[in-house]
Amino acid sequence: MAHARRFVSLLVVAGLAGAALAAGPGAGAEQLGPVTATQDAYVASTAARAGYDTAELRARNGGGQRSQSHLRFDLRAIPAGATGLRATLRLSASPISAAGRVEVRASGSFSEGSVTWASRPATSAVLGSAAVVPGGTFEIDAGPVTGAGFRSYALTSPAGQGAQLRFASSEHPDPARRPALTVTWAPPGPPVSDKLVPRAGAWWGSYPGQAPGDVEAREAVYGRQVDILHRYHDWNDTWPTAEEQAYAGQGRFLFEGWESRVFGGATLCWADIAAGAHDAAIDAQAERLAAFGSRLFVGFMHEPEDNLGPCQPGAVNDSKADMGSAEEFRAAWRRIVERVRPVAPNVVWVLSFMGHDPAASWALYPGDDVVDWVAWDPYNWANCAGRSRDTWRSLQQAAQPMYGHLDAVGNTKPRMLGEYGSHDDPAMGSKEQWLRELPAMLRTAMPKVRAVVYFDRVATPVPGDPCAWLADSSPSAQAGFAAAGADSYLNQPRN
Repeated sequence: MAHARRFVSLLVVAGLAGAALAAGPGAGAEQLGPVTATQDAYVASTAARAGYDTAELRARNGGGQRSQSHLRFDLRAIPAGATGLRATLRLSASPISAAGRVEVRASGSFSEGSVTWASRPATSAVLGSAAVVPGGTFEIDAGPVTGAGFRSYALTSPAGQGAQLRFASSEHPDPARRPALTVTWAPPGPPVSDKLVPRAGAWWGSYPGQAPGDVEAREAVYGRQVDILHRYHDWNDTWPTAEEQAYAGQGRFLFEGWESRVFGGATLCWADIAAGAHDAAIDAQAERLAAFGSRLFVGFMHEPEDNLGPCQPGAVNDSKADMGSAEEFRAAWRRIVERVRPVAPNVVWVLSFMGHDPAASWALYPGDDVVDWVAWDPYNWANCAGRSRDTWRSLQQAAQPMYGHLDAVGNTKPRMLGEYGSHDDPAMGSKEQWLRELPAMLRTAMPKVRAVVYFDRVATPVPGDPCAWLADSSPSAQAGFAAAGADSYLNQPRN
């Protein structure tokens, strides 16, 4: 296999992607390859403890013997963000091969120096097949490819086919006859979609507070600039503020929460908004958003579950004052979006739930046509805000119920953790681990979450029993938060 390894090394030296990429067969397609197998061998049922790393590959499935071949390809040059990947395998039959039919299957990993019939990897269903003509070279559809990495295949024969099929291996003296794989894909899309979805990974953001200097002070703690800067505004505010526009100009996406209340003042009724009583304020805000020009996230009345009930318009400075029914919230949301969107199409609308009771939260959903992202706010409340009986919950445990519900109802909108946070109590669990595990959780368990926004403040919903949400509530917590923010999954290009 030395020649195959030299082939891969040459690609690396030449610049792996640049050396291997070429125009694909379809309009606008791109491709990697042909890439020669880096490892291949065949095994036979009649010698269960032997393997054959030779210049020949075989496949047979009858006549007293079963044989199959295994091949491995290095596909690490596939670029991030490539979609619609599909592989084609090129094989050359030996002139002394029998005629018949060969099948291609995906297989598990193996080593050509040690694989045997007894230790052969499991294989998938048939991905593609082709008629074998002795001495001929042909291509077989090898099915979809999930992305960059190593990919293994098996060559098999249909049940009962006793003809011995023989193919050139990667040790064959003629490079043109060695097995090779070509992968084609659609060109990657832009780094950021029109709805602010990153091409890969997820955005990393925070709510650092809104006092002068909060952003700079907290980003110094994080060790990097946030992708998303979250702010909240009451109904009478004028926003984006000059300060927020400056932050956006430095490369942050704004995420503006517009509340149906006046902080320190009265609440608004969702029914009144829906009925048009506040259209003048909505229209004025639409003009300001249009004048801002850049794309930004906007949400109306985050965590509306806390405000369900007969409206209390006279309630003063009460964050949980009732504002109306689920039906009235849905109508108010629709009224706002439908008036703002024609004037300010740069707005990306994010509906933010509490999410601890997914079915109850979902009753507030106003419809796919007026929502661009769905967000919810998972927290680990263990032993703060009077919750002494709460057990420690990982971020995945806190976020999974709403994530699973969105899957169950078939919602396909990009997802966001609009707020998230953990109390810091070493006697109950490690906040450092809680924060550090975020990128791995997103990669493996919640890939549909495309943005996360940490609530980086101390919360005191119960006086005298604060929740230590701060990212640097302890040195270890700060280390975990910084490690998550440095992960490549949470560092995506904006252009």
